Amino acid sequence: MNIVKDHMAFRKLKIECSFMRPVLTPEEYEILNEFGAWMNALYDGTLTPLTKKQEEFCQNIDTDAPPTEKYARIFWLYLKRKELFEQNKLSNQKKLMKDDREDWKKIRKMRF
Repeated sequence: MNIVKDHMAFRKLKIECSFMRPVLTPEEYEILNEFGAWMNALYDGTLTPLTKKQEEFCQNIDTDAPPTEKYARIFWLYLKRKELFEQNKLSNQKKLMKDDREDWKKIRKMRF
C-alpha cells in the first residue's frame, strides 16, 4: 500500500477521547478527535513520518514536560491523561478482601 494512502486512512479514523473533555478546550478536543488516531499511529510507529515536522512531533511526545508545539502538546496531554485514566480504572475495581474500615464502623456502632 502507498504510504500517503496509509496516512490518509488513519486521518479518517476517530479516537476515543471523551475522558479528555474536562482537560481540553473545545477546539483542542476537536483536533484530538479528528487527528488522534493518525497521531497515535505516527507515535507508535505504525506509520512512518513523511515530513521533518512529523518526525519532530514523534520526538516531542517522549519528553517529560509538555511540548510547546500545539498538536504535540494536545497528544501528549492525551497520552498522560489516558495513562492516569487506565490506572484509576484499575484501582476502582472491587476489592477481593473485606475492607477493615467497614468492620470497624460496625464494631463502633455496637459499642455506643
